[in-house]
Amino acid sequence: MKKITLTFIALAMAIITQAGDILTLNSQKTFEGKVTKIKNGSVEFKADGQKFEIPASDISSIQFEDTNSKVFTTYKNALAAEQSKCTAGTLDAEAYHGRKGGAIALGALFGPFALVGTALVANPTPDKGARTYMMSKNKELFNDPEYLSCYKKKAKGQLVGQTGLGWAAWVLLVLL
Repeated sequence: MKKITLTFIALAMAIITQAGDILTLNSQKTFEGKVTKIKNGSVEFKADGQKFEIPASDISSIQFEDTNSKVFTTYKNALAAEQSKCTAGTLDAEAYHGRKGGAIALGALFGPFALVGTALVANPTPDKGARTYMMSKNKELFNDPEYLSCYKKKAKGQLVGQTGLGWAAWVLLVLL
C-alpha cells in the first residue's frame, strides 16, 4: 500500500512540476504558462487562468516546452525571417555601398573632424547608393525597418573605418 501511495505522490508531483512555456521580460521577470498565439508585435500568454497580451518589445526571451507545437513553429519562422532581413541588409551594405574612396579622402584632409562628422552625420541608405539600388536583389526590403537598421549599421561602420584609415594614412605620411 505504501508503494502505491508513494507512486501516486510521485506522479502528482511530476504533473504539478512539469514546466510550461517560460516567458522572460526585459525587466528579467519570468512567467510560466502557455504561449497561445504570436501575432504582429505581440505574444498572447496564458498563466494562472488569465490571458495576457504582451508586446514583443517587452519580451527578452521565450522558452517553449513543446518544440513541435504550431506556435513554436510560427515563432521560429518569424525569427528566421527577421534574421534573414538583417543578413540581407548587412551583405548589401558590404557589397554595394559606395563612397569609400571619398571617406578615405575626407579622413586624410580633415582628420579627426571628418571621423567625428562621419560618425554623427552619415545616414547611409540603399536608396542613396545608385550601385546598391541597381545591383541589389533585395529591393522589396528597402523600406523594411529591420533591413534598413542592419544596412545603416554596416555601411556607417565601413564609412567610419575608411575615414579612420584616411586619417591614419595622413599621420603616417607626416611621420615619414
